[in-house]
Amino acid sequence: MFFNSLGHRGAVTNVVERLFSFVDSPAERPWVAMGALAIFILLGAGWVNQAQVLPGVSTTETGLEGPVVDVIWDENGHHALALVDSGDELALMLRDESGTWSEIQCNCNATAIGGSSSLWLVGGEDGWFGVMIPGDNDIAPRSLNWQSPAPDIVSLDGQLASGWLIAEMATSRTVYSWSGLNVSEGATYPINDISLDEIESVSGGALIIGHDQTSNPVLGLSSEVLIEAERNTTGPPILTMLHRGAGAPLHTIIPVDGHFEGCIQNCLIAVVGGGDSIYGITSDSTVGRNMHRIAGSIEVNTITMDSQNMLWFKSENGLYNLEIGDQNPTLVKLPDGTPSDLHSASMAGDNVVMFSEEGDTRVTIDPMAQQSLLRSLSLLGDLILVMTFVAFFGFGGYALLRKHEVL
Repeated sequence: MFFNSLGHRGAVTNVVERLFSFVDSPAERPWVAMGALAIFILLGAGWVNQAQVLPGVSTTETGLEGPVVDVIWDENGHHALALVDSGDELALMLRDESGTWSEIQCNCNATAIGGSSSLWLVGGEDGWFGVMIPGDNDIAPRSLNWQSPAPDIVSLDGQLASGWLIAEMATSRTVYSWSGLNVSEGATYPINDISLDEIESVSGGALIIGHDQTSNPVLGLSSEVLIEAERNTTGPPILTMLHRGAGAPLHTIIPVDGHFEGCIQNCLIAVVGGGDSIYGITSDSTVGRNMHRIAGSIEVNTITMDSQNMLWFKSENGLYNLEIGDQNPTLVKLPDGTPSDLHSASMAGDNVVMFSEEGDTRVTIDPMAQQSLLRSLSLLGDLILVMTFVAFFGFGGYALLRKHEVL
């Protein structure tokens, strides 16, 4: 065993000596240097390319047979309720914990969904209203007390005890609030050309996005309209215009008042996404509510915000993320094979979820995976730096000792 060990050491020593003699040869040094440089360039290129690919991305088939118009998830991101455009009508679809989608038979024509991760709300034609607890399979209808003939619900949001909705009768859209089962008087905006599209509950009331019907019909919808709504105990809600301007219509309201606890003055209560920019809505006890363009924002097709206050949005040029306060958004590279036609962004638990344009594919992004990868790449970079230093120190030390005939 001892002699075998000596033989093995001798063979290793012989190989090392031959390697260093090759490196020590003046005629071979340029080739060795070029080869080492090429290896480091290839390793660096591969490292940088891998760092650019967004980690924590998965793609799954949904089995849905139409675009996802709206979706809401439970707290853990396992169950979901969605409105799916099936062509002739909107289908109310339920996702169970296994990931299977099935249509809910509610004996209604559902037109809107809302609520929170703990309680889902459904609105329909002729004032139909229902509630559903995530994890259940059935919707419990509730008969609201309307002060006029029940209109078709266009959009709604809130809780079981109180909330907001936009309803349509003929061609007129009206804003209502409800408390218990009682619906308030309706409020229409005094400018007839303003059409109301979506309402979302925020701290102190609600925000409404709409569009200006006087826009150039050749250009389609080309106006930004944002209205705030306040409760009125003695009459219809009070509507106040916050913003009316040129540009592609606003399409998404993200309440964020729960993300910035402890704020007293000039507090961010919502983020609003539109076809031209992203806006922050602030609330102040002295000056009321204001709308501010978020620095570095660009046009968005769909947008959501994760628990770390990072905005994730899809534009014509790709998928971006933007932390509020940053100057510019970051373009993220999705893995090969990921659909690029992403719509209906939402938060499923801690994950960002988007659907393909036809609704048949779901893309799930774990925001925390990026931080884990960046930490791993940082450690890998440190390791490569140390290994490079040791390698060059070893080669240099060996060459110096050979030069002085120590070895």
